[in-house]
Amino acid sequence: MKTLLFVCSLLLCLGITGCRQNEKELKITAYVNPFIGTDGHGHCFPGAILPFGGIQLSPDNPRNGWDWTSGYHYSDSIISSFSHTHLSGTGIGDLQDIRFLPVSTTPDTSISPAAYIQSGYARFSHRNEQAEPGYYSVVFDNGIKTELSVTNRCGIHYYQYPANSAHALTIDLTTARNWDRTTETSIRKVNNRTLEGYRKSQGWANDQRVYFIIEFSQDCEVLAGYKKFSPLENGQKITDKGCYLYVDFGQKTNKILAKISISSANTEGAIANLEKELSHWSFDKVKRDANHAWKRQLQKIKAEGRNEADLENFYTALYHAYTAPYLFSDVNGNYKGPDKEIHSVHKHNQYSVFSLWDTYRAAHPLFTITQKKRVSDMINSMLKHYDAYGLLPVWELAGNETFCMIGNHAIPVITEAYLKGIRNFDVEKAYEAMKKTSLTDRAGMGVYRKYHYIPYELENESVSKTLEYAYDDWCIAQMAKALQKEDDYLFFLNASRNYTNLFDPGTGFMRGKSSAGEWKTPFSPLYSNHRDDEYTEGNAWQYSWLVQHDVEGLIALHGGAEAFITKLDSLFTLDARLEGENASPDISGFIGQYAHGNEPSHHIAYLYNYVGQPHKTQLYVNKILTGLYHNTPDGLCGNEDCGQMSAWYVFSAMGFYPVNPVEGKYQLGAPLFDKITLSTGPEKKFVITANKESDRHIYVQEVYLNEKKLDRTWITHEEIMNGGELKFVLSTRP
Repeated sequence: MKTLLFVCSLLLCLGITGCRQNEKELKITAYVNPFIGTDGHGHCFPGAILPFGGIQLSPDNPRNGWDWTSGYHYSDSIISSFSHTHLSGTGIGDLQDIRFLPVSTTPDTSISPAAYIQSGYARFSHRNEQAEPGYYSVVFDNGIKTELSVTNRCGIHYYQYPANSAHALTIDLTTARNWDRTTETSIRKVNNRTLEGYRKSQGWANDQRVYFIIEFSQDCEVLAGYKKFSPLENGQKITDKGCYLYVDFGQKTNKILAKISISSANTEGAIANLEKELSHWSFDKVKRDANHAWKRQLQKIKAEGRNEADLENFYTALYHAYTAPYLFSDVNGNYKGPDKEIHSVHKHNQYSVFSLWDTYRAAHPLFTITQKKRVSDMINSMLKHYDAYGLLPVWELAGNETFCMIGNHAIPVITEAYLKGIRNFDVEKAYEAMKKTSLTDRAGMGVYRKYHYIPYELENESVSKTLEYAYDDWCIAQMAKALQKEDDYLFFLNASRNYTNLFDPGTGFMRGKSSAGEWKTPFSPLYSNHRDDEYTEGNAWQYSWLVQHDVEGLIALHGGAEAFITKLDSLFTLDARLEGENASPDISGFIGQYAHGNEPSHHIAYLYNYVGQPHKTQLYVNKILTGLYHNTPDGLCGNEDCGQMSAWYVFSAMGFYPVNPVEGKYQLGAPLFDKITLSTGPEKKFVITANKESDRHIYVQEVYLNEKKLDRTWITHEEIMNGGELKFVLSTRP
């Protein structure tokens, strides 16, 4: 009898396992875990968004620390609101606009509206929380259930209240958090089921505007105010520097739906969004359509392997990579520009949230393979920014230039697209914008042109800025060459060698140098100071390799391949420590002094390919893939940074990476999966296979491209996009 029970139990378990596997094979979105990166320093949000969507409907916690920049952190157990705009993996916080919170109590008139709303913050358990692409739900400890889903520009809420309670909702237009400051709010009760208004604020985005329309499935009574609650009658409008609302749905039903649409331009745009994208009241349809939208994008790369955790990491990484930039124009084509004016687009969508210092490295290169139409729209968005502001964006947020981070990395994004044949934009205007942006005096560029490097006493982050500008110059040179602008080509190509002026052969590092040509002392390559230093979020060990455009020249500066290998080996084997009291928390994910948690390190493991030791590239890339990414809430070793951290994983798991995106080459590593199928065009597939017999099969013995053995450590963009097969023969030994 015991034997029979064991056999039956075993068959049942195998059946359940098989069903789950089949479900994931049929529904690729089941591999996505939106909670990855919501703990630790990942700074991700778990809520609902469409691919590159314009609304991010997600829960917020009441805390304000650095690890709450997305509004939510997995360590928290209190939800203060469900708001409609969020940032994915950034190191600075903002947004979290138009904050809803279902409540089961009536207002206490003895306290302020702000205090009452804070009293409604609700405890929850992760056991009662669920998230998947385009959907989020939670049941509070007080019994209220919330479900959220989205279209491109609209959100839908479903609330189910306990039977014996108030059925109500608070709305916070003030957002009393330390990331931004509300400057003006407006609310108008259109009728018994409709509210409209706006919120304006200053923060990281200096002039943010969110216009909205809200519709409820049930008649309601509304109390509104900033200092105190008062009844808001139909047709009545309140404008103040802040506003809180209490929405009472009565006792007719305990199941309430709320729809909201937002626009940065005007209320008319928000209304048009709702009419076009969410004219019905079917929550299930919105949820189903959101899942299908994600499935269409995720299945462009089909990964097959034995390790479920790796598949979950891979598809969650792809999901995060497709989160930003955000759609910013409403269905009327309008959006708020960096000049504070309302602008219109017609043939393309306007995008916002360009974290270019991060994303030029791998996220935008990934888009050139799988999101070609959106690449054109993104570049046209940058050019619209240029039309309004006179410069290409550096770190654009909600129609504002923040000038966060360094470099002019719209330049490599535009050049890469053009050289890869994505040219649905005004090429001459783009070149004009690139050239003008690079020749301004902003952020040390004037002294960079004068001295051919940036003297440390004249500009902070002088070494990092010099290296980033040199790379941008090389990119402009390639664009000038393609457009037959010979004089510009020679000028910018020569400027791209400016990195050599900061290389100290005595120490083997890029160092701060004065305008008189003297090295800054004292010097330690381990030292980092977030507030006053020559390096941006790093030290000399991490930043001295940022010469993606001229690796051969960097090798020569070190005295040849052997010396270069010795230095690289030291990077990965030194103690993982920093000197200095104010090192940036972004410097994380250490293997020796290699810091994968921040972007300047992301190409370094692939540099072994250039000096005849690709087995070390394969070793360290595998260490990063398997040791620094996990399918847990704290599964990222640093900020997600609008898709860059995840795009690195996607490329590296496929077996190649764009060390220099503009070059059109991808350096080879080793695939993490048995088979990956990339959809590269109509009826075109690029298939990557590998004999992944065990987790120890990480070393490449041979590589075949379309059955021809490769005698190089790279493949080209053209070879990928033409379709075919890349076959890796792997072993457990180098």
